[in-house]
Amino acid sequence: MPSRRRRYRHRPKQEIKKPPANDEITALEVRLIGSDGSQLGVMSTVDAIAKAHDEGSDLVMVADKTNPPVVRILDLGKHIYEKRKKDAKQKAKSKGKDIKGIRIGLKTDDHDWNLRLNQAADFLGQGHKVKLEIRLRGREKQRFDLAEQKLREFIQGVPSGAKQEDSFGRSQHGLTVLLTKIV
Repeated sequence: MPSRRRRYRHRPKQEIKKPPANDEITALEVRLIGSDGSQLGVMSTVDAIAKAHDEGSDLVMVADKTNPPVVRILDLGKHIYEKRKKDAKQKAKSKGKDIKGIRIGLKTDDHDWNLRLNQAADFLGQGHKVKLEIRLRGREKQRFDLAEQKLREFIQGVPSGAKQEDSFGRSQHGLTVLLTKIV
C-alpha cells in the first residue's frame, strides 16, 4: 500500500495593517497634504478624494487621532511597500543584542581558557551580553568559593575588558554571572 504524500502548505505572508484609503475614510472634514508635501488646508473628504483622483493617486489617512484627521495624496501600494521594508530593516537592527553563553569548568585547560576569553571579547565587541557559567561536577560542588575565584579571574582576563552586571547566581550545578562591555 503506497503511503500518502503530504502536500506542502505555503505560509501566508504577514499582512501589514493597511491605513484607511479613499472611500474607507469616514471623517467629514480632513486636513489635506499634497503629494509634494505641501499643506492644502482643511476640506471635506469628498473634495479631497476628488483631488486625489485628479492627480491619479490615492487619498491615505496618515494621522487619525487628530481633529480633523490628516490625509495625504500618495500611491497606496508604494506606501505599503516602503512601510514593509522599513519594518524589516528595523527588525533586523533590533535582533543584534542577544545574550551569548560561555561555559567553563574548574579544570578548564589554558588553551580552552584563552579560547573562551577571546570568544567573550568578540561577543562583547559585537554588542552582546555574555552569560558566563561555571559547571561544577561531583565533589567540585562543595567548592563554590573556588568557582567564584575562577569566575573573577575570567572577568579580569577578558582582553577588551568586561564588567559584572549582577552578583553571582548560584544554581544546583554551579555559578553564573552576566557580563557587559566596559563603556
